[in-house]
Amino acid sequence: MPSLHLLIPDAALREAVAEQLTLAKLGTVSDQGSLADALKDNEGLAIIVDEAALDKKTLLALADNDKKTVLLLGRDNKDTVPNGVTEFFAKPIRLGHLLSRLAFYIDIAPRLRGIVAEFAGLRFESQTRQISVAETGAIIRLTEKETALLAYLAQSVNPVTREELLGAIWGYDARIDTHTLESHIYQLRRKLDSEGKGGNILLNEGGTYRLNKS
Repeated sequence: MPSLHLLIPDAALREAVAEQLTLAKLGTVSDQGSLADALKDNEGLAIIVDEAALDKKTLLALADNDKKTVLLLGRDNKDTVPNGVTEFFAKPIRLGHLLSRLAFYIDIAPRLRGIVAEFAGLRFESQTRQISVAETGAIIRLTEKETALLAYLAQSVNPVTREELLGAIWGYDARIDTHTLESHIYQLRRKLDSEGKGGNILLNEGGTYRLNKS
C-alpha cells in the first residue's frame, strides 16, 4: 500500500485524519519527518499538510514539488495557496470530502494521466492538458478539471452518469452540484468545437455523457 504522510501539528485533527485513512484502507499512514523528507520519499504517494506546519523552510521545499500529491488543510482562497499544492481544503475539514479527493488521486488520477485519444479530427493528451486540431495544427489548452472530465469520458466504454462524474472528479462535497458539472461541460464543449463548425462531440443522452468518437 502507498505511504501517506501526515504533517498536522494539531494532535486531535491528526489522529482523526489518521483513523479515517486507516479505516478507508487508502494507504499506510506516516506522521514522522518533515515536509522535505516526505517529498523525497519514493514510496510516498500523498502528503496531507496543515497550514500550521508551513514555515519558510517547508515553503521552499514545497515550491519545487511537481510529482507528489499535496493536500493542504486550512486554506479557503486559491490566491493564498503556495506553489506545489495539489488541492486545498478550508476548515473545519469535512473528512468525507478529504478522503474522496485522496481516493481520486490514488485510484483515478493515475489512470487518467496517460490518456491519449483521437476523435473528430482532434488529438487529446491528458499528460499535457491539451488538444491539437489535426486540420490547422492549433493547440487548445485545458484546465485541470476539463482535462480530468475529458480523460474520464475518453477511457469510459459506456455512457457516464452525472453522479459518477461528480463523484469521480469532484468527490463528496456539499458545495458541488450538477450546475458545477454543467458549467464545465459547457466550457469543454466550446473548446472541442473551437472552429465553430457545430460538431456535437460531447453528447448528453438521458442524463449521461459520452464522447462521439466516430
